[in-house]
Amino acid sequence: MNRLMSAGFTRLWKNKFFWLGMILLPGFLAFALFSNYHDMKQYNFSFTINGFLYGCFLLIGMFTSIFAALFLGTEYSDGTIRNKLVIGHSRTAVYLSSLAVCFVSSLLVCLTTIIITYALGIPLFGTPETPVLTIVQEYAYGVLMIAALSGIFTLLAMMITSKSVSAIVCTVGIFALLFISMYILKRLLAPEMIEYGYNPRYLTGTARKVYEFLQDFLPTGQGMQLAQFGHLQHPLQACLCSLFVTAGTTMGGILAFQKKNLK
Repeated sequence: MNRLMSAGFTRLWKNKFFWLGMILLPGFLAFALFSNYHDMKQYNFSFTINGFLYGCFLLIGMFTSIFAALFLGTEYSDGTIRNKLVIGHSRTAVYLSSLAVCFVSSLLVCLTTIIITYALGIPLFGTPETPVLTIVQEYAYGVLMIAALSGIFTLLAMMITSKSVSAIVCTVGIFALLFISMYILKRLLAPEMIEYGYNPRYLTGTARKVYEFLQDFLPTGQGMQLAQFGHLQHPLQACLCSLFVTAGTTMGGILAFQKKNLK
């Protein structure tokens, strides 16, 4: 297992898409910071750094999905996975090492984005208004969310041997999750009263609880909560959902990989 991990991270440091993610995601947040600072100065708007603290969790899913597809797809196309099995590594170890590389790569990209956010945001907008312990707690929730995303897209990428097909499936998958999460959030934020009276689309009772559960169950839904509100609305439920998704996709992926024909 240690040799597999070492080989995987050696390949990671040489992976061009990983370094592209390390540039693009922090770059996007930096652009957002400077853009809002410009608006603050020009139009006398009021902004704080708090609105940017968790932005990486909204974007990281796009990196995780594409990285898993390209990185693991290359291992299939180069015959690396088959060679690992030939020299005696177990399929479970191969799968778990692949998951670890996907998780750590996403975590590093997100960590870099957070560092850039603080490095640029504090001089522009001042220190966060949220207590440090609360911020650390929300970041811990974000780590669990990244683990769930890594579990989902490692499963997909390990089940599809074609890199191009894997890239398409994973890309469509993350945009589908984002679209569903956006729709759920929109329904939950719909006001009870509108200009002409009661809003018939306002969610109540069981329907609202189902939507709230789905928002917590989907990693992208958690990411939107962190980016939109600066916190998870049901942290315990969301954390349990992340753990369930991570464990479920990992166990399911290992079982499916055990039976996969790699000829």
